[in-house]
Amino acid sequence: MSNKINPHNAPTTEGKDVDLGEVYTRSELFIEKNKKALTIGAVAIVAVVGILLGYKKFVAEPNAKAAAEVMWKAEYYFEIDSMDRALNGDDQWPGFISIADEYSSTPSGNLANYYMGAIYMQKGEFEMALEHYKKADLDDDVLRVMAVGNQGDAMVELGRSDEAVKLFEKAANMETNDLTTPMYLMKAGILHQQGANWSAAAKAFNRIAKEFPANSDANMARKYAGHAEAMGG
Repeated sequence: MSNKINPHNAPTTEGKDVDLGEVYTRSELFIEKNKKALTIGAVAIVAVVGILLGYKKFVAEPNAKAAAEVMWKAEYYFEIDSMDRALNGDDQWPGFISIADEYSSTPSGNLANYYMGAIYMQKGEFEMALEHYKKADLDDDVLRVMAVGNQGDAMVELGRSDEAVKLFEKAANMETNDLTTPMYLMKAGILHQQGANWSAAAKAFNRIAKEFPANSDANMARKYAGHAEAMGG
């Protein structure tokens, strides 16, 4: 058996057959010499897994359930446009601020951050909106995309169009669907058009027209694409 390549100055085995029995014996010796360390490592792995499972059962799941049970009142206030109560709660029920803080690692805590982003957008507090949309790590596919796209809306309001268009493009490509994809492509295309980035604008508008022909914005997208192509030469 030949071994011409000898990386890292390893001893050559050219002209020799590998003695599997010798290799096996060496493995046994390694295990024997390091038995204590290997045993400690295995026990540590089992302990970590046990801690994680215990945390999920006795901490994470009860927290998620508790958060979901107190969330409804803040959502009700949001639905009736009582934004201050939605944020701060009332004498009996917590608002989104408390829920997001106390249950930050739960789905309801993440959703509370999304609601807070929407509320601060309505209040014209765009930096605060941006901060909370960034914290909204949501399980729902559509809301997760919209949390990113809404960051783009906040960036537009803050006059940071270059950052906004990147967020709109990111949102458009996160999940392909008939709702969010054409919506954020349109927003990205308009910003590209405003910045005289005609090639990128035409690309965004043409994608809406070709991939989502039944969308309500498809005809407008075709018109905008033609304009962008004409301007771009």
